[in-house]
Amino acid sequence: MTRASRPMSSGREAVTGGLRADARSLARHTGVGYFPIAFIGRLPFAMMVVGVLTLVVSVRGSVAEAGLVAAAAGIGTAVCGPLAGSLADRVGQRAVLLASGALSVVAAAGLLAVVYGETPIAVVALVAFAVGGTTPQVAPFSRSRLVGVSARARTPERRSRALSVVMSYESAVDEASFVLGPVLVGALTVVFAPWAPLALSIALTVTVVAAFAVHRTAGAASAAAVAATPRAPLRVVFPAEVRLLIGAMLLVGGIFGSMLTAVTAFMVERGQGEQAGILYGAMSLGAIVVALLTAALPPRFGLRPRWIVFAALGAAACALLVVVDAVPLVALVLALSGVGVGATLVGLFNLGALAAPAGRSTTVLTTLQSSLVVGQALASASGGAIAQAAGSGAGFAVTAAIACGVLVLGVVDRLAFGRVSAPA
Repeated sequence: MTRASRPMSSGREAVTGGLRADARSLARHTGVGYFPIAFIGRLPFAMMVVGVLTLVVSVRGSVAEAGLVAAAAGIGTAVCGPLAGSLADRVGQRAVLLASGALSVVAAAGLLAVVYGETPIAVVALVAFAVGGTTPQVAPFSRSRLVGVSARARTPERRSRALSVVMSYESAVDEASFVLGPVLVGALTVVFAPWAPLALSIALTVTVVAAFAVHRTAGAASAAAVAATPRAPLRVVFPAEVRLLIGAMLLVGGIFGSMLTAVTAFMVERGQGEQAGILYGAMSLGAIVVALLTAALPPRFGLRPRWIVFAALGAAACALLVVVDAVPLVALVLALSGVGVGATLVGLFNLGALAAPAGRSTTVLTTLQSSLVVGQALASASGGAIAQAAGSGAGFAVTAAIACGVLVLGVVDRLAFGRVSAPA
C-alpha cells in the first residue's frame, strides 16, 4: 500500500509544485502590485447592479421598480460592454478604460440626482442604462492581459496549466469582488445612506480604475491585440461554441439576478430589506473556494464534464431554497449553490478563452462578462415582479429553473463540441 501510494503522492506534489511555479511566473511578468489594483478596480462593476437595486428600493420603496432599473443597467452593459472590448482589441485597453471611467463618473452622479429628484421611473431607467454601459469592466480586461501572459509558456502542457491558473485566479477574485460588492452596498447603506455605494464607486473609478488603465500590462496587452487584428472590423462573428457560451453566461447571470431579487424579497418579508446584500454575498463564499481549487483538479476531469457536474450541484442547491425558510439555513444553501455556480463560471471563461478567434480575446471575454451582467439584470426585473407578486419562494423557484437551463446547455455543449479538445 505504501509503495502504491508513492506515485500518486508524487503526482500530486508535481501538480502542486507546477501550479506554484506558474503563479510565481505570472507575478514576475505582471508585478505583485498589479493584483490588488486589478481586484479593487472590479468593485465599481461588482457593486453596480446591487447598488442600483438597493438605491431604488431604499429611496422609492418598490422592488419591482428597482428590478426594472437594474435591468436597464444590465442592458447598458450588454450593449456597450462588447463594443468596449472590441475597441480595446483595436486601439488598446488604456484609452478605452480612461474614457469609459470618465463617462461612468458622470453617469453615476446623474443617477443619484434623478433618483433623489423623484424623476419618472423611465428617466431613471435611462440614466441607469448609461451607468451600466460606462462602468469599466476591469475583470475581462484583466483576464485578457493574463491570458496573454500564460501564452508565453514554452510547452503546450505548461500553457494549458498556466491558462487554468489564470482562469481559476480570475474567477476566484471575481467571486470575491461579487462578495465584497454586495456587502459594501449593504454596509454603506445601513451606516451612511443609500447614496454611499455609488459615491464609493465614483471614488474608486477616479483612483484605482485609472491606475489599472495606465498599468504597464495594458501596453503589452494592447500591442499584442492590435498586432493580431490591425484592420479587423468592430463587428465580430463569433464561432458557434462562443455563441453557446454566451447563452450559458446569460443563464448564469440569470441565476445571480433572480437570486438577488428573491433574497431581497425574502429579507423584506422579515423587515430586514437593507441587509439583503449581505445575505446575498453568502452565495459567493463557496464559489471563491471552489474557483481557487479548480486549478488543482486532475486534467482528466475536463472542462465540459466539470460544467455538467457543477451545474447539476448548483441546480440542486437552488431547488432547496424553495423550501428552506430560516435565514441561517438560507445562507448555508446560498454558499452551496455558489460552489456549483463558481466552478461553472471558471469552466465557461476557460472555454471562451480557448474558443476566441486570434486577437479577439478581450472581445470574447468582455462579451461573456457582459452576458453575465445582462442576464443578471433581466432576471432581476422579471424576478423582482414575480417575487413582489408571489413571494420569495416563487422567486427562488425561478432561480432553480434557470439553473436547470445551465445544466441543459452544458449537456448540449458536450454533445456538440465534445470532440474538440478542451483541456482543464
